[in-house]
Amino acid sequence: MHEYEDLVAKARDIYYKSLELFERGDYYDAAEKGWRTVELARKALLVAVGVPLEKARNIEFSLPIFSRILKSLGRKNLLDEYYKFDSCLHIRGFYEMASTPEEIKRVLNDLGKWLDDMERIIRRISRINLNKALEIMEKCIKPKRKFFKLTSNIMRL
Repeated sequence: MHEYEDLVAKARDIYYKSLELFERGDYYDAAEKGWRTVELARKALLVAVGVPLEKARNIEFSLPIFSRILKSLGRKNLLDEYYKFDSCLHIRGFYEMASTPEEIKRVLNDLGKWLDDMERIIRRISRINLNKALEIMEKCIKPKRKFFKLTSNIMRL
């Protein structure tokens, strides 16, 4: 079994756990598990195309790649849903406890279809290797950080 397949299996297990927690009335823990499902699926997609798991965990590095992959596949809708899950489950659901149980339930149901779609895409693109693109991304991040640090210093002055 490939590493990305393990991540997909974990995502599916945690998704089912989130549904169980919701049914028991533990809405905010269900939201947190739902968000964990999303993040595992995001990492699985990246690992499937050759991104090391450690890099896939780094949002600064991996989110632009994740975004570009989904957009290039004509699946911007899945990216839009990713941000919806971030808002409803992660930020307002778990951290702020501001999402209603009804909203969490609706979004968890949406998450099930999203996860199915992501699994299909992951299987489809798992033979692609983005090592060359990853090298370029790595080279771009260092000057970007320097630029932002310099800009911050200028703004402070």
